[in-house]
Amino acid sequence: MLLSQLVPAPIKLMEIHSNDARHILAARSWCILRRAGHDPMPRLRGYLQYEVVAMRFGLLMEAVTQSWPDPFAIHRPCCPTASIDEALLAEAIQLAGLDARPAFDTLLRDMLPSEARNLLFTRARLLYQP
Repeated sequence: MLLSQLVPAPIKLMEIHSNDARHILAARSWCILRRAGHDPMPRLRGYLQYEVVAMRFGLLMEAVTQSWPDPFAIHRPCCPTASIDEALLAEAIQLAGLDARPAFDTLLRDMLPSEARNLLFTRARLLYQP
């Protein structure tokens, strides 16, 4: 009983907004392909639909993997739930898209210094720019 109160229920990809699920799947693909020494751009274009958004997402993931305090944790590509890091990233991207900087900072303040939050917010915000 106590464990269920402390650990949040897993977020199921089929139950979240499609943009959040796309961002999670794109993050998984980016991490896996980069580790394997492959270009993630073709897969990112498939998930994100536009070349410029895929390029901007790649830049965001570069910043995420360099500024995250621990290695960015992803689930296997076929996993129907999001890892805590994946869910946190999806929420941060969503807040940046809404230009909700105070909520974005609140979400990441305990984990990242202000310089890293500034970079991530700027890069996540660009995903929504024309």
